[in-house]
Amino acid sequence: MRGNNRKKERGRMQTNTQVQQDDLLTIDPSAYFEVDKKQLFYWSEREEDIAIDQEDTPVNRYALVRKDNGKLLGIHSDDYIVRPYSDLAEKVNNVILDAIPDINKWQITTEDHVYADGKKFRRNINFWNKQIYLDSHERANECIIPQVRIYSSLDGQWGQQIMFSSIYMWCLNGMVRPDWTFTVYNKHSSKQDITYSVAEFRDGLESHKEMGNEMFKMMQKKVRNNDVTELFRKTLANNRKRNLDIDNNSIIVMRDLDSLWGKYVAKYGNTLFAVYQTATDWATHPITRGAVYNVSRKREKQVADMMQSDYWEEMYNG
Repeated sequence: MRGNNRKKERGRMQTNTQVQQDDLLTIDPSAYFEVDKKQLFYWSEREEDIAIDQEDTPVNRYALVRKDNGKLLGIHSDDYIVRPYSDLAEKVNNVILDAIPDINKWQITTEDHVYADGKKFRRNINFWNKQIYLDSHERANECIIPQVRIYSSLDGQWGQQIMFSSIYMWCLNGMVRPDWTFTVYNKHSSKQDITYSVAEFRDGLESHKEMGNEMFKMMQKKVRNNDVTELFRKTLANNRKRNLDIDNNSIIVMRDLDSLWGKYVAKYGNTLFAVYQTATDWATHPITRGAVYNVSRKREKQVADMMQSDYWEEMYNG
């Protein structure tokens, strides 16, 4: 089995990526590290404070620090539970092994991403022999494959998350589902650990088949340019919504979407599938001044919301 290591610097942020071919059990060593939980103290130089308490005053805040290099990962309250990335990855591996008795016959690749010196973690597990071709010629890249995504963090921004998704190989766009049904989520403050079952994994495989059928329907559905513009303007480029990323100015978003729309119309025509690919490309491959992995997750949620909007329903059923 051959893998490759890539390290990227962006300011002070470092990302380690490991891709392993056909080996579910391999987890990148960068996901294995120990964390110290250190209590923070309040100290003041003001005389009136010192008169009240001659010693440092402990506060209900703790710093999470890597034992191997001393890097600060996050500051949290006492109820925050440190859950190692490797434990989460191994738990999902064990479920998949239980769900697939003939695992050696499956073609599987894994990608481990450790962001910002350990503050965040993402793992992708791709299942290549469950591909669904989207054209009659069965060209290698014109297919979608099932993918399990795992997220976690130690800086408090991401909870533990296990998501069964799909990915379109021609453009590597993530296939967003409007209801996010096949997602398991757990807060780090929860006393119970995250759970993931064989049944949930198998349900994800079934939903992947349904996703293929949905894509075929979108390919047959014709749309009008004016309706597409209105859809994007009222959803993805609606800057009156909260929690939009720093590049989500409506003019910039419409410019980027218009460029992507032209790309996908040239390949798929004026179809709902081209609309869907435009939106998922915008979400999966953001042009941004922020951290790509943060912006991408926010935009995927926006695409899911778009697919639940009246504008999308009208185009889909019209």
